[in-house]
Amino acid sequence: MSNFNDCHEITARWEGGWSDHKADPGGKTMYGVTQATLSAWLGRPASDSEIRNLSKATALQIYRKNYWDRIGADNLPPGVDLCVYDFGVNSGPSRAVKSLQAAVGAKADGWVGKETLKAIVIEDRRELINALCDRRLAFLKSLPTWKTFGKGWGNRVADIRKRAMAMAAGGVQPEMGPKVPEGGTAKALPPPPVEKTISTEQKVGAGSLVGAGAVLGFWRDYKDVLTDPAFIGVLLVLGAVAAFLLWRKAKPVEAVE
Repeated sequence: MSNFNDCHEITARWEGGWSDHKADPGGKTMYGVTQATLSAWLGRPASDSEIRNLSKATALQIYRKNYWDRIGADNLPPGVDLCVYDFGVNSGPSRAVKSLQAAVGAKADGWVGKETLKAIVIEDRRELINALCDRRLAFLKSLPTWKTFGKGWGNRVADIRKRAMAMAAGGVQPEMGPKVPEGGTAKALPPPPVEKTISTEQKVGAGSLVGAGAVLGFWRDYKDVLTDPAFIGVLLVLGAVAAFLLWRKAKPVEAVE
């Protein structure tokens, strides 16, 4: 039986509704779905209006397919599924799965397969939940945006830890924890890689290398044709004809008496 509805209800509370915080790397989001995620879902750029008016039904479909199914959550134990799912929604499913795999000693390839599931079975569920939440918190604290959103992220991880423990024990969910920030919590994503500046000298050098490489590649591909005597003979004839025509054109016209 899928635990998606129960887990998503908890995650949705932390994701909130509309948000467009200038420091949030996710940018414009509705119900936690970013404009980039919606664009990928639609297969084309999503407009500001489309993300602002995203329906809960569409958001739920995106969450189910792009996050819950992506991490193989139906195969995860209760409590562990919530930890990995909420982590994935907030920071990317691949990062969440790799953290799970690192915690259980499985190959960190970002996909929940037989090896990962086998390792999870022999793990103490409570210890695994704590390990996942500890790893997640360490990642969050490493982000430059921790200073801005750290309090909300810290409260979210604490709340998920508590609720995951209750799920793992088969107990009743605790009452709602700390107040969720208005608009939900920001996306906890690593900053984009810094694009290296290339000098004019480097660009010229790179262009020369590319040009030389193209010439060498052309010679390697057509060497047999270029060195064929018949081909060389044709080139010589064409060259002679071209030279004669140029000479005729350049010859001064004699004055007519």
